[in-house]
Amino acid sequence: MFKDNLMIALDQLRSGKLRSLLTLLGISIGIATVIAIVSVLEGYFTKISGDLNVLGANVFQVEKWDRTHNRQMGAGDKNFRANIDRHLSEVIRDECPLVARVGAEVWQFGKFVQYKDKHTVPNFQVAGGEAAFFPNNGYSIGEGRALTRQDVHEAGYSIVLGMDAVDKLFPFESPIGKTVKVAGRKFKVVGTLEKVGSGSFGGSNDNIVVIPITTFEAVWGSQRSANITISVKDPTRMDEAKDEVISVMRRERHVPAGKPNDFSIFSNDTLVDSFRDIADKVQAVAALLGLISLFVGSIGVMNIMLVTVTERTREIGIRKAIGARKSAVLTQFLEESVVLSSIGGAIGLLGGFVLTLLAASLLDIPFTVPLWSIFASIGITTFVGLAAGIYPAAKAARMDPINALRYE
Repeated sequence: MFKDNLMIALDQLRSGKLRSLLTLLGISIGIATVIAIVSVLEGYFTKISGDLNVLGANVFQVEKWDRTHNRQMGAGDKNFRANIDRHLSEVIRDECPLVARVGAEVWQFGKFVQYKDKHTVPNFQVAGGEAAFFPNNGYSIGEGRALTRQDVHEAGYSIVLGMDAVDKLFPFESPIGKTVKVAGRKFKVVGTLEKVGSGSFGGSNDNIVVIPITTFEAVWGSQRSANITISVKDPTRMDEAKDEVISVMRRERHVPAGKPNDFSIFSNDTLVDSFRDIADKVQAVAALLGLISLFVGSIGVMNIMLVTVTERTREIGIRKAIGARKSAVLTQFLEESVVLSSIGGAIGLLGGFVLTLLAASLLDIPFTVPLWSIFASIGITTFVGLAAGIYPAAKAARMDPINALRYE
């Protein structure tokens, strides 16, 4: 019976190609919309997750404020937080056995680098760091060397250049050993960073120079809060290492028991989770728009099934007159409705794949179609077919065979 009903359903589709196509359009557009938007967002999430890994592997950071916190300026504010002293990095290094590398860092933005008569645009980030700055922030040295503890101890005027400065100031020569100026001070180039490139949100990640944190303080002063980056020895004990650091920080900053931390713990996962939360909400809105389109499509399916029942009234009367049960007639029209919706879903699924492929190519994101979206599409189209077909099928099953045979 299933096979016979399936063949009848396909014959009905072939007999009214244009009508069937218009009916399928709503479902196809709905499914294609959901697949394409969800997949593009997933591709963006995959790409941006990599860009949001602003710290090295197995690293977390102690900061003054949460990344999403509104900064209070007045010391009288109940949520006021004192600056983080860079010397706390030494205390953490000495008292936390689970940590591997610890480094304090401070930042100055909007500077330019000068070499002889050439200079960069004033959009450079100047980082004052310790020896652990480079591995903890995921930077690799391209040429020369990184800063050392001796550079920091002596407050030496050594500098490591990002590739934006190298490309602008030293296009045809090695910068190692050359003297550049930053904030009017002369620095000797001891190394360069490997090229990172642009992020997903635009802007360069290579417009950075790094100097010793002690030298940074000599140039711009020490009245600013430091960030402290910390790598752990064993990645599986990351949470334990964080607890160690929090304990030391609370003690050194005299935070009373029962009071919240007056500092923040940040890791790559913090930023990725925040973006994931936003992406999930956007996906939910996209799915809602797709469901609205599917709802419109289901009305189209119900309408075409009602027309089909009306057109085939005599056929229904003949079937019931020769002994067809109500359940058989009900099943036949329900199956036709599900077949109609499923074909629309298959077309939409294919359309969603094509749109995702085009978007991935144009936007330079990974081609990623979540498996759950495929199964959800199949399930939704089946449900739409059943829901839209119940009333027309029930109407057909309840027909009186005598009246049906008289129908013109």
